Amino acid sequence: MSYAERIGYDYPDSSSKTQSLEILDRYKYDLSTKEYDALYSSLCSHALENIYLNEKDILIGIAHLRNEMTLDEIVEIAKAS
Repeated sequence: MSYAERIGYDYPDSSSKTQSLEILDRYKYDLSTKEYDALYSSLCSHALENIYLNEKDILIGIAHLRNEMTLDEIVEIAKAS
């Protein structure tokens, strides 16, 4: 199953940077160092604004990095939320 296909499930919101990092770390061994670093950077940048990425957000990031989704598709998901 691709990462883009996993996005359709409901995921609980994250309430802290630590919780978001725990989710990201579940995928750590499936990601290249470059992919992990990009997602880690995004996660930390969002956390500065008290926005915590949940599993769906991280899956969207992975899918985008792996060219499974376009930016237009990501915008449509954001509009639907």
